[in-house]
Amino acid sequence: MSCYLLPIITLLAVAIGFDDMDSVYASPGDFQDMKRRDKAKGLHLLEYFVGRCHEIGVPCEAWIKKGDPKEVICHEVMRVQPDFLVVGCRGLGPFQRVFVGTVSEFCQKHVNCPVIVIKRNAEDTPRDPADD
Repeated sequence: MSCYLLPIITLLAVAIGFDDMDSVYASPGDFQDMKRRDKAKGLHLLEYFVGRCHEIGVPCEAWIKKGDPKEVICHEVMRVQPDFLVVGCRGLGPFQRVFVGTVSEFCQKHVNCPVIVIKRNAEDTPRDPADD
């Protein structure tokens, strides 16, 4: 059995904690900096998890794809045809789930293999969604 790691880098802009302001300015350069930091984090995570898989003897491939996470994951599952898919669950509240939806729920409904959802402990969830 092989392991495929596919972190999806996403950017979600939410105006939380700016109740006393009517606007926030961010230049295109600010967004480029955020993209670079997110890419570096993604590469670091890939390196860590690929290394761990090899340490325990699980063959592993990893890549970063651009796009809507739920669509990209489902497309890659069709392409790779794994024995099963493991996805994480950020533990969104019911209000956030209505607006954001969940990748894990979408994958459970749309892929042709068993899906294992790893839920995060409530105490591990950051208070600020921007820190997630």
